[in-house]
Amino acid sequence: MKLKSNLKNLLAERGLTIREFSRQIDYRFDTVRQLYHGTLSRIPVELIERSCETLDCDISDLLYVEKDA
Repeated sequence: MKLKSNLKNLLAERGLTIREFSRQIDYRFDTVRQLYHGTLSRIPVELIERSCETLDCDISDLLYVEKDA
């Protein structure tokens, strides 16, 4: 099982770029970009909190588990 990010879809729905979003949540662009692309190996709790608050979503909207085939 793998933890996956749905940030790409959430930002697309809102018409936001990664850079705009990282400014809105006042978080490092590189870290937000890695979450967006699913390459972040450790997700800071603060990033999850700020993302969910700003996007007005639950953690289950931001992150999901993908089962291995």
